[in-house]
Amino acid sequence: MGTLRESKMCIVVLVMTALVTTLLSLALNFSPSSVINWLPLQQLDLQAVFNQTFTNYQADMSERSRKNETAAPTSESKPTLDFEVTRRLVETNLRDAYFFFSNQLKQLYSSNTKMKPEDFKNLQKEGAERIRILQYDLRRLGQVGDEEGSWRQREAKELSEEIQQRLHRLQHPPDCATAKKLLCDLNAPCGFGCEIHHLIHCFMAAYEKNRTLILNSAGWRYSPKGWETVFQPFSETCTNFSAKNMTNWPGTNESQTVRFPDFYTMIPPPVNLPLAIPQDISERLIRLHGSPGVWWVGQFIKYFFKLHPYVKEMINNTQKAIQFQHPIVGVHVRRTNKYTEARFYNVDDYMEQAEEYFAGLEIFNPNVTRRIYLASEEPKVYEEVKLKYPHYKILYHQKKIDVVQMSTRRSLTSLRDLLVDIHFLTHSDYVILTFSSNFGRLVYEIMQTLHPDASDKFYSLDSTYFSYAQRPSFLKSRFHHHDRRTNLTIEQGKKLMSPSWSHDFRNDLYLPYKTSEKTVAIPYYKLENVVDVVNVDSP
Repeated sequence: MGTLRESKMCIVVLVMTALVTTLLSLALNFSPSSVINWLPLQQLDLQAVFNQTFTNYQADMSERSRKNETAAPTSESKPTLDFEVTRRLVETNLRDAYFFFSNQLKQLYSSNTKMKPEDFKNLQKEGAERIRILQYDLRRLGQVGDEEGSWRQREAKELSEEIQQRLHRLQHPPDCATAKKLLCDLNAPCGFGCEIHHLIHCFMAAYEKNRTLILNSAGWRYSPKGWETVFQPFSETCTNFSAKNMTNWPGTNESQTVRFPDFYTMIPPPVNLPLAIPQDISERLIRLHGSPGVWWVGQFIKYFFKLHPYVKEMINNTQKAIQFQHPIVGVHVRRTNKYTEARFYNVDDYMEQAEEYFAGLEIFNPNVTRRIYLASEEPKVYEEVKLKYPHYKILYHQKKIDVVQMSTRRSLTSLRDLLVDIHFLTHSDYVILTFSSNFGRLVYEIMQTLHPDASDKFYSLDSTYFSYAQRPSFLKSRFHHHDRRTNLTIEQGKKLMSPSWSHDFRNDLYLPYKTSEKTVAIPYYKLENVVDVVNVDSP
């Protein structure tokens, strides 16, 4: 089975060869002979970049094939860890290769008047269509020998159930009066998404310390009566604490109750913080999911993000009213108070990605309905999208005035409207948002609880995924890399610290690695993420 998988993967790489060669030849045919000299990264040789990429893939495939041949066969019908990791690496790098060559072609066109705009657009469309078909084939590879995804569905269900049972045990100790507890105050001076992420940190710390989490939400700005106005309680049997023998974080083993601090005073920080995963489930999780750390965050949200029955009923009524159905793309347009926090993006920037998504579906169904669920706190956004994109079915939840006006945005009515938007965005097939927004990241995290692996069901207009106060991130060099500009070399297997996040999800193609001499730009296709695995005892 491993040989069949590797053979199919090699076919994909060969097709990738044809794609990139086509793009290169088209680019070089219309450009002047000196075009290479003015490309970004001086003296960049596109053909050399491609040749090196392909050589690296061949080497990677050969090495992984060798490992699989010597591995002991397993009785359980499931893909090998190496196969799943490689499959996702190829898909990610295939997407990044398209970004790279597309960006180069745009720059070629901007300084070359000989190419007609129509020809340029057709070239981009052809390249995008080829990529879509290759990505479709790669997704099918994930089903090889898997009975149409039965292993993945089963493994995702079983692993999630195991973690939910652990959290249930943590929150339902045999004797609440004597149980060790961690107190979390829901009063962070920020928006809803930010507060939920603070709550995640609290819960992760409670898991690490084997303490029952007690939520103090009295006087919560969204609902002064507390969390249980719209959500179900964290526990049915243990929700109280005593101020006696209460200490501030980190406390001691003898402390009955430890009070958890905010983002900025977690000293020392817990070990169990994003994007770490526990060692005892690490191999299963890395095999299962493309972003293991996000899946782990999602499991904590899954446990506590349980809506009150009346909120569920409100969502069900809205679903019938707007006729929510698939396929559908969720679009969250960030506005109002976010002008000063992040770059402004026009609705066209969001809808360009929706167009890309539906163009991919049209390859297999030319009559597909273009449908989006639109969420924004700015009423003008809805009118603008309706006007500019009349060929789309635009679904949305009609907001109350509380959401729109800054003075009343943190109210119970506003919270209910936010929860409706979160539900429909997370239940979309694909989401377009900004990861600089806590709300956008929360949507992505919840999506991981609704699918075996939704790590690629998104497009961020700005940053890559990150978490505030996250642990240091690392990358590993998959191949030997010699930087021609600096004449410096990075050896295969070298561990490199990665920025917590990039401000440009699409165009960030190189890791700036500083040595004592110079800064080396290492292309991401030669790197892979090092999953942060920590030893944390389970409850």
